[in-house]
Amino acid sequence: MELAKYKACICEGSAEEAIIDILVDNDLLIFNREEMLEERVIRCRSAKRFEERYLRKGFDEQISVIRILDSRREEFRLSKAYEQKIDVVNVITAPEIEMLIIHAEGAYDQFKRSGKNQANFVKQIFGCMM
Repeated sequence: MELAKYKACICEGSAEEAIIDILVDNDLLIFNREEMLEERVIRCRSAKRFEERYLRKGFDEQISVIRILDSRREEFRLSKAYEQKIDVVNVITAPEIEMLIIHAEGAYDQFKRSGKNQANFVKQIFGCMM
């Protein structure tokens, strides 16, 4: 797959954002920070809000939107004005990101006893929003 000149890397949560930042900063992805819109990870789940905030700047070229999220059901519908100029690539992480944090912190047994889902457990115990 070939990405467009401009890339918008959209992450669902702070764990995904932190991981993408580490990967980009260590040149472990097929794009670099200078190719990213605003040279940073974007935290914007709504296609409409993304259009309003980023696409109305008048890009002449194609844009690849790389969405890092944990749900296959989350929709990202662009308006007809932008459908042809934007390629959307969804990267589904499922709950593995949160499980990596739980294991890295040695909290798996505590997680199993909690009865909570991974995201809520990480938020409550470690104070970060996924």
